[in-house]
Amino acid sequence: MLPLALIMLTDILGNAEQDIYQGLKEGNVKKIAAYFSDNVSITLRNETGYYSKFQSEMVLKEFLRNYRAVDVKSVPVKNDKQNYRAYEFVTSSSTFRVFVRFDIESEKIRISELRIE
Repeated sequence: MLPLALIMLTDILGNAEQDIYQGLKEGNVKKIAAYFSDNVSITLRNETGYYSKFQSEMVLKEFLRNYRAVDVKSVPVKNDKQNYRAYEFVTSSSTFRVFVRFDIESEKIRISELRIE
């Protein structure tokens, strides 16, 4: 039997997934940052940091300012973890993989990790 938190995560992740997808596609940081935890682990290429919600928003804003999406696709995750989502973020010059880890905090979906590789 699945833990209740995992069932809740799977059921309500749909809105968060759609917002993250749209945020990446439109370069709308606010749409994504609305789901940030108070502290977020962010990896951009090979640099990793642990940032406050505000700092995380600024880091992502800088990235999306430098790299505009031409296309964004949801990519299946190869493990059984329900709380990870992956996206292919295509720009005119590069293609990145974006991994998002969701957690439940106070019965709300929150992003605790964001990796762009």
